[in-house]
Amino acid sequence: MKQYFELYQDCFIVKGAKNILLCDVHFNKIIDITDFYDIFFEDYYFPVDDDLSEIISFLIAEKFGSLTENFTPEKFRKKFKWRTANKINEVIIEHKIKDDFETAGAYRIIEDLSTSFLQIRFLEFSLARLDEILSFIEFSSIRTVEILLPYTGLPQDMTVIEILKKNLRVKTVYFYNAPKNKSIVDDDNLFTVIYYEKNITNPKYCGIIQEDYFLNDINNISKSKTVNNCLYGKLFISSSGDLKNCPSAEKITNNIDTASISSLTQEINTEKERFITKDQIDVCKDCEYRYFCTDCRMYRENPENIFSKPLKCGYDPYTGIWEDWSKNPLKFNAIKYYELENIN
Repeated sequence: MKQYFELYQDCFIVKGAKNILLCDVHFNKIIDITDFYDIFFEDYYFPVDDDLSEIISFLIAEKFGSLTENFTPEKFRKKFKWRTANKINEVIIEHKIKDDFETAGAYRIIEDLSTSFLQIRFLEFSLARLDEILSFIEFSSIRTVEILLPYTGLPQDMTVIEILKKNLRVKTVYFYNAPKNKSIVDDDNLFTVIYYEKNITNPKYCGIIQEDYFLNDINNISKSKTVNNCLYGKLFISSSGDLKNCPSAEKITNNIDTASISSLTQEINTEKERFITKDQIDVCKDCEYRYFCTDCRMYRENPENIFSKPLKCGYDPYTGIWEDWSKNPLKFNAIKYYELENIN
């Protein structure tokens, strides 16, 4: 009986203009199969042939699939569907020593939104302020918290780390404006401390596209196929209380002191950028990395086109070459428009 090689259900192929990838979301693996993609039928199986024994052995050893006499019909293959009950799953909030908005009220809205992820950015800092903010999430339904703090180099920094390590919601602490980049991982407590030389609270540092930021998991991939994987479900609360889709957004949706859950939900649904998928974006729709990539609708090669390729991406899917985006002369007008000349 004829045998076939069939990809496992967690494996799929992504075709770009030049390169073709085989991806496994279970074992988090991606390989380039451009040189032998043409052996596949329907992008998930091919008949066994003696000439293909080396390729088949490799794919089986790497756990991309198995041999079968009856391959699964395409209609029974796993389909990627992304669903969420919440309009907002991720909130970024800025704090100064004294906020220009009612802090307790802001955290009540965050809780009412059933947010699962919260990033807290301290533009100014004191231990008393940290204690106050932590008190607002003490009994919260928030699952994961990241905290950004200005680096001081004082013993206070170590005190802060010990305080935050005891809060099980806090998984990552960033110290910005640090003397050098480094990270310290505490695997026992699932806690990471990261030091950045740059001031990462500056929104002009957002939107960089690079391989280190790629996410090969079923949640991100299915989300990328359905909505914008960066903007959908995100809300930014500035230090003045203004509400935006993200820190780099120009449009102000509302103010946290006057917003209600119902009005906020309605306003979010009108923001088109939240619903743009990678299959709709110029150039990106021809890129083999499109479902793993982060996206940026706020910094675009053509600022007037919401479907334009991200400005801070240096990859060309038509040549398969990565270059420094900031040195590309074709991007200079957009770089000037966004006032990014001194950002690198």
